[in-house]
Amino acid sequence: MDWQLGAALAISIGVLIAVWRGADVRLVLIGAGALLTALVGAPHRLLDAFLRVMGDGGIVGPICSAMGYAFVLRTLGADRAMVELLTAPLQRVGWALVPGGCAVGFLVNMAITSQTAAAAAVGPILVPLLQSAGYSSVASGAVLVLGCSVGGNLFNPGEPDIVTIARATGAPIHSAIGAVLLPQLVAFAVATVVLTLSLRSERSAPASELLQAQPRSILKAMLPPLPIVLLFVLLPQWHFVPAIAALYPNGVPVTHVMVPCTGLAIALHWPRASELVRSFFEGLGYGFANVISIIIAAACFLEGLAAIGAIERLVGWLYDAAALAPVLSMYATLGLAVLSGSGTAPSVTFSKAVLPGLTPAIGVDRSVGLGALGAIGASLGRTMSPLAAVVIFSAQLAGTQPRAIVRRIAPALLAASIAALAVHYLTAG
Repeated sequence: MDWQLGAALAISIGVLIAVWRGADVRLVLIGAGALLTALVGAPHRLLDAFLRVMGDGGIVGPICSAMGYAFVLRTLGADRAMVELLTAPLQRVGWALVPGGCAVGFLVNMAITSQTAAAAAVGPILVPLLQSAGYSSVASGAVLVLGCSVGGNLFNPGEPDIVTIARATGAPIHSAIGAVLLPQLVAFAVATVVLTLSLRSERSAPASELLQAQPRSILKAMLPPLPIVLLFVLLPQWHFVPAIAALYPNGVPVTHVMVPCTGLAIALHWPRASELVRSFFEGLGYGFANVISIIIAAACFLEGLAAIGAIERLVGWLYDAAALAPVLSMYATLGLAVLSGSGTAPSVTFSKAVLPGLTPAIGVDRSVGLGALGAIGASLGRTMSPLAAVVIFSAQLAGTQPRAIVRRIAPALLAASIAALAVHYLTAG
């Protein structure tokens, strides 16, 4: 092992230790990138990477516009209206509370890509519903965490994991989502079944009175999934709207859907237009400060690894170990997510580090598939991390401890990872 590779390994281990001990992941990644580029006498490369990602409209636009729309939905109460509509049937079907609660969280996380925000929308309704049916605090928190964090966000075209896979491989957004679709759905189904079976004996009392139903706005409830529906309906291969297909032969850009949907929400609630516009731009800023900043920091760290030669070695190693590449993609990001409590940072770092170099050698489809497994692994790892914000929030809401929730859902998530890998190997060309 030459000194460059040894230095990269030592600094990478230092990054993991620092993040595990609670240091801000952006500080750690940028600091590590600065140290790596300085070791090879090229500190300017870190600044170039910082500027390049900060101004990359292909990344900033989809992510920030999606977050802006999510803030508008929150201001309107549309996220809560959707949750109330989805949970209403569960109050009358006791046996479906656990799988149904997981499904509600999964669907809400598709529209609201922040796991903590999804839990904040679902939890105040779902947790009392589960507890009124006799489920313990740990069980209620486990259902909330699994549903809201296991990967529904990967079906949202504004999700950073998906945007990064597309940018790193040159594939369109819908191809990245398509690669995630089957393995993620199977993983979610397996995790839900395992958790449901493990909670069969959790109910300590028969279901109590139904929670009082609140008036629901169907119109508001339809706003959260609207951009996702439109993006798939307007895919050029469907030719549902020929004029749009001709204008956007590679698919409608995410921002071109999120912004008009925001305009529609504002138009439908015109008396609150000024408030909603402020919410949209607050969401843009939140997306940049909390998501784009992590991507920038990851890019700085990766630039350091590339400068010292570690990225080239990693890509070559994965290419030589082609049969094991899917396993490494899944469990490397899963482990990093458990240690860091973040799903975005490991997934984005993996995609930006590995996929650009692998794509010319193995093809776009296989490269996108590896990126999809990395994103799924990161989602599963975050969901079983006691450091994850969504786990901490859900534990507080349910009245239990984060580690108690993690112990309850970890077997289901590990089973889900095996299922996702099996689907990948069975369907890989």
